[in-house]
Amino acid sequence: MAKQCIMFQENIEKRYKVSVAMAVYNGEHYLAEQLDSILCQLRYDDELVVSVDSSKDGTMDILERYASLDHRIKVYKNPYSPGVVHNFQNALEHTIGDIIFYSDQDDVWMNNKIEKVLECFDDKLVTVVIHDTSLVDENLNIISPSTFKLRGGVRTSVLGNYIRLSYIGCAMAFRAKYKSVVLPIPTIYRSHDWWTGLICTMGGGKMVAIKECLIYHRIHSLNVTPKTRPSVYYQIQTRWILLFNMLKRYRKRISIK
Repeated sequence: MAKQCIMFQENIEKRYKVSVAMAVYNGEHYLAEQLDSILCQLRYDDELVVSVDSSKDGTMDILERYASLDHRIKVYKNPYSPGVVHNFQNALEHTIGDIIFYSDQDDVWMNNKIEKVLECFDDKLVTVVIHDTSLVDENLNIISPSTFKLRGGVRTSVLGNYIRLSYIGCAMAFRAKYKSVVLPIPTIYRSHDWWTGLICTMGGGKMVAIKECLIYHRIHSLNVTPKTRPSVYYQIQTRWILLFNMLKRYRKRISIK
């Protein structure tokens, strides 16, 4: 697998500098496997930016070992209050690439993911790309072959995603020129991906959904993704505040061509 990945990496046409923004917390069980699946697709001048919350396991040891052997890995401690949103925000702040990929700590990327996603950005109107995922258990056994089908399809419009989001953070990439509008991420939201996707697509941005599974998305007892469905009150309140914050940044968003 490693040899195949190296050959793939060398064959990627140099169109964009890629930044992968990863948030990590107590990730020692699956982190090395995920790092390997990403690094074998990155070119020499791409980067993997990792933000670490105050982990209490061997996460930092793994990251320090990898970073000592690979200049593309850049590790930063999260200076903000703990949590997924701030952890991703810290990683995002340190990226310098043209296209930014979000990444979880415990998935496995298929070895054509970056190539497939970058092809979509050759359309200059495309601002954000998502793709399908295969849900797997701890041992990579398939639970569901398609997240898109499990969710009843995918929406690409701003309004559709405002009402019911289709964005999957671990399966998302976007143009870095919108980073200044995305940041800072409002902390009321449970996720960074909903906010990022809406900011990138409002004002005429185009979203592409690749109907191909490009990662194995692990579901296990240590996931930090919220497991409970928020109350109706919370959902209504969140959408009002979301709309308010979107309108505040609308002028800045449409100024970016």
